[in-house]
Amino acid sequence: MFSIEELYQYSSRVRRGYASKLADLPWGEVEKNREASLYSLKNILLHIIDAEDWIVNWVIHDKSTEYNRKKSADYTSMQMILEHLDEVEKKTTSYLRVAEESELRRRVKFTLSSGQIFDLSVEECLFQSFTEQLYHIGELIALLWQINIKPPKMQWFWNNPRKAF
Repeated sequence: MFSIEELYQYSSRVRRGYASKLADLPWGEVEKNREASLYSLKNILLHIIDAEDWIVNWVIHDKSTEYNRKKSADYTSMQMILEHLDEVEKKTTSYLRVAEESELRRRVKFTLSSGQIFDLSVEECLFQSFTEQLYHIGELIALLWQINIKPPKMQWFWNNPRKAF
């Protein structure tokens, strides 16, 4: 059985692989409008990071409407994005280390910006964050292929947190 913590460790490895790949590209390529869901590689990566931040640090603490996301235009380098990623993952790791079964079962109101509210367990909220990344990693894969760049490996067997690499 997978634990939420393992899924997040896997998620971190994959996300860091893509962040590293984008860091190797010229900044103009990273922020270029590619007519994707969030337009650029930069914005998609930031969305992945911010979705985790919002859910782990705001939604599950019943503060989702208080979240104030930094504008993507304020990020002017991959270094800034990597620093943001470090901060978010540090908070996530700290939370997951102490989250016990009773915490994961706790019910919260998952409130979207549209005002729609879902009654979810903390575990379901965390799983939503995990799946949100999966969707957008697929998008990054396609966009990298379009510019003839081999995407990082994202499969479980290459990023398995149960194995030392």
